[in-house]
Amino acid sequence: MTEGETLLALMEQDLAIARAVKALDELPEKAAILQLRHRLKEIEGVAEKARAYVQRANAMVAKSADEVEMVQAKIDAEQTKVLSGQITDSKELRNLTREIDALSRRKDQLEREELGLMEKAESGEAQRAKVDAALEEGRAKEADLIERYKSRGGEIQTETARLRAERDAIAGTLDGSVLARYERLRETKKGVAVGALKGALCTACRTEIPAGEVQALRAGPEVGECPNCKRMLVMVEDA
Repeated sequence: MTEGETLLALMEQDLAIARAVKALDELPEKAAILQLRHRLKEIEGVAEKARAYVQRANAMVAKSADEVEMVQAKIDAEQTKVLSGQITDSKELRNLTREIDALSRRKDQLEREELGLMEKAESGEAQRAKVDAALEEGRAKEADLIERYKSRGGEIQTETARLRAERDAIAGTLDGSVLARYERLRETKKGVAVGALKGALCTACRTEIPAGEVQALRAGPEVGECPNCKRMLVMVEDA
């Protein structure tokens, strides 16, 4: 190939690589994974709150149960005194009886509160289980999406590697200074360093070049410079 043909081939190869990289970045699985991970992060926040709620509720149930147990112990102690027969004073017996009644009422109240706390703990546990199930389902879906992304992305990456190898082979045939100029232009011209002069049109910037300049370009070397976009311009045969 001539130098101009090599430059155009190199440009086509770089454009193909860019398309492959873009295709990999725009795989729907990638967007789905990112969206799902955002949702999973939100669910994990809810799960953390649910676990904290259940922990607090269980702690309150345990505390309430301890209070019930303490009150029952007091009731048992007072009843033991009454039944022992050691207290013969009627006033003291009445006071003990009233104390036992008050303690019994307190115990009933505590047991009702304990039941309410147990219901809240059970409700929180059910919510936590529901959130954990949603997390498990989401993570399974994420794993499936990752596998699909790897499969489709792997094909694109294999193709990209092939294109890069071919690209390196093409670039290796160019003079070092020409290749360096090409790379500089590719960096500053949005990835497009070379155009072809077809008729009076630069295919890189799609600009019509005045007839006089076209004539001067065609009278010069095979690779010139577009007077408009300053890219390398390859002279090609008019159709």
